[in-house]
Amino acid sequence: MKKILLCILIISCSIKITYAQQTDIKALADSAVKSFTWDIQKEAKGAMMFLDIPYDHDGKTEYLSLTVAKDKLKDRPAFISVIVPSGLNQSNGIFMAFANSVKSASGEPKLELVKGTSLRLNFERCDDKDCTARIINGYWNDKEDNKQVDVLKDFFEYDHVLFLILYNDGSHKSIAVPLFSFKKQYKTLP
Repeated sequence: MKKILLCILIISCSIKITYAQQTDIKALADSAVKSFTWDIQKEAKGAMMFLDIPYDHDGKTEYLSLTVAKDKLKDRPAFISVIVPSGLNQSNGIFMAFANSVKSASGEPKLELVKGTSLRLNFERCDDKDCTARIINGYWNDKEDNKQVDVLKDFFEYDHVLFLILYNDGSHKSIAVPLFSFKKQYKTLP
């Protein structure tokens, strides 16, 4: 009888733990969806999409901001802006690459960098507060490799966009932005 009660207790505890883990995973997934859902502001001429991605640098929260401006008469964006705080190594610009979600050999999810997608975005302007790199019409003109890169196509083709920020003290910060909500939301723009 004791063995049966012990088995029932173990099963009931494992059900509660499994339920709690599923609830935690669902809460985490809901939080990720909310964090990476773009704000949209519709105007008479088109729409603007905004996404602020918080990250920690030297114990304080800073933001990488993405802005997409779209004219309703055109399929491609007027521009995609990447805005970061100006306290970085401005001469390096900001590095951008794309990655896909894959499973490791052990079955764990991981990001795999897509070869040939790395770009150095030079800043169009910097002031005391921000530095901005602007991708006109969704294309980046890569002066180092003398080629034009269709960044908008890459936003739709890959799972994540990655940014690397280099600071003057030699430190760096990498930021991964999932693109699932961008893909859905951009298609709904006028």
